[in-house]
Amino acid sequence: MQYWVKVVFADNQELMVKEAIRHTISEDMEVLEVDTAKEVIIVPMKQIKYIACDATVFAQKAKG
Repeated sequence: MQYWVKVVFADNQELMVKEAIRHTISEDMEVLEVDTAKEVIIVPMKQIKYIACDATVFAQKAKG
């Protein structure tokens, strides 16, 4: 399932990933990883103001 993830950085720049297949925060809470079929984007958490994503990803996990 593909969904969108939006990352807003501390300097208010934005990164919109429209075809994400997974996003996770590392166990040590240091980095955010956003995966697509073509790339893996790794962002240090210290640079992030907030993260938003398509809520349907949570509805799909609750059903299955």
